[in-house]
Amino acid sequence: LLEMLYEKERNKEITIVPFSYSTQFVNNAVVAGSGGVTQSISIQADSHFVVRYCNLTSYSSAAGNPIVVNTGAPALTINFFDTGSGRNMLDNPQAVQNLCGGVAAIGGNGNLPFIFPEPWLLVASATLQITLANLGVLTFPRVDVSMVGFKVFNFGGGGAPTL
Repeated sequence: LLEMLYEKERNKEITIVPFSYSTQFVNNAVVAGSGGVTQSISIQADSHFVVRYCNLTSYSSAAGNPIVVNTGAPALTINFFDTGSGRNMLDNPQAVQNLCGGVAAIGGNGNLPFIFPEPWLLVASATLQITLANLGVLTFPRVDVSMVGFKVFNFGGGGAPTL
């Protein structure tokens, strides 16, 4: 995918622009034993999006003030569904530490991104559904999931190209 996109960019057929999409699970949405909560990210119609990295940051509450959880990895699982292709990215939900980066010795808190083994193309106007499930006892007042990559435009603008 990358070789084809870079060739099209060199030939001035497309323009590649760094971009990130994200979603926030807020107001104690990720509750222990909830069975899972789904948030959606709508890919804008002006371009396709290529996902290169994924990050997750979880927050706990200390005296009512959210703080980043950095003393241990959250007991969360994640799953992705791409409505544009109608495909799940995973056969089963995975621990966030497997797919969302983290810190060097801990995991799942956004300092180091997870690098997808191959770039993931999300077509213009698709919706990416992200489902988190909480296997632990903590309730998280906020969990942020970021998909980092780039937008693919027709050269000079004018919407999403044919790939």
